[in-house]
Amino acid sequence: MKFARGISLRLRITLLAGAILIFCSIILTITASYNAHSQFTYLTAAGPISAHLSIAEIDTPLPLITVPQAELSAKAVTEAKQKFDKTSIIIMFIVTILGMGMVYLFAGRSLRPIHNLSHTISAITEDDLRDRVPILNTNDEVGRLGHSFNIMLDRLEKSFSQQKRFSANVAHELKTPLAIINAGIQVLHIEEHPSLSDYAETLATTDRNVNRLISVVDDLMTLYDEQERLDIASINLREMFESITSELHPILEEKQIETELGCGLLSVLGNQVLLYRAFFNLVENAAKYNKHGGQIRIKTEVENNTGKITISDSGNGIPSDEMQQIFEPFYRINKSRSRKSGGVGLGLSIVKTIIEKHGWRISVDSEFEQGSTFTITLSNLNKSAY
Repeated sequence: MKFARGISLRLRITLLAGAILIFCSIILTITASYNAHSQFTYLTAAGPISAHLSIAEIDTPLPLITVPQAELSAKAVTEAKQKFDKTSIIIMFIVTILGMGMVYLFAGRSLRPIHNLSHTISAITEDDLRDRVPILNTNDEVGRLGHSFNIMLDRLEKSFSQQKRFSANVAHELKTPLAIINAGIQVLHIEEHPSLSDYAETLATTDRNVNRLISVVDDLMTLYDEQERLDIASINLREMFESITSELHPILEEKQIETELGCGLLSVLGNQVLLYRAFFNLVENAAKYNKHGGQIRIKTEVENNTGKITISDSGNGIPSDEMQQIFEPFYRINKSRSRKSGGVGLGLSIVKTIIEKHGWRISVDSEFEQGSTFTITLSNLNKSAY
């Protein structure tokens, strides 16, 4: 087994095919030799039978066969058998060697795409995942392998890009409040006799940015804490959404946004705190990024044992080329607008994480300048709601 691991696939295929070829050749040679021996034995045994013919049956005189001539004939038959056996064995080895050579050549030709694939793969590094394996115009295993490998590279490239953006965004979100706190402290150091108002201003700035840091860290923990256990309880959806709209009343009143709540699905089983946070984020976004005098429609319904919760707004909508990215951490459609509203781009990521922790799905449908609709699908409603 250790020896087999150290040789190439091409040689392994050749040896395997050679072993099969040798086995088949030996069987054929033994069979041929056995049949030949049987024929020789039959002919030898048939010779003396002619001696028993009656005189009346013989038209021509027969030569007189002496004992030495009979022994010589038997010896010739034995030599013929041995010669046939040797010739068969020699031909068997020649055919086997030629067959193994042909297998080796054709195996090398067939495995050449795999060699090229291996060479291309070895040249790809984690710093540059843009290279792709050339796709062969074949529908065999090698062609499918190259196609599957390119799909894997696409996923890896996307994952690495997300990680790089995530690291950069985390560094930025943590660095900004720390830099502001540090600047306030430096101002106090520069002034010889800071006033109470200077201390109060620095303290207020520090408090505000520390809370911002805590908020970012809490959000990150919510996103990536896979060990968190959910405390499941029955949740009245109407009461939850009424509480959310009541809490958001100042911004709804300021922008004169009308809310509409229709509850066909009255309650679900889930974590009260997490679901409140998820639905609050969705309704808050619908209010913040809505038009003045717009509408927010919240609807819960049951259809074919599947629950649906939809939150629609009449805002600016989401550009189609950004629909797949809105659930990524720190992603903001309009960075300046999000910054002014106090967001860091974690809201929808947290929503998606909470929804998926409950075994549900979230999707978005948006039309630019017309509004967006977020749909939460609760499959197998018997286990998640009643």
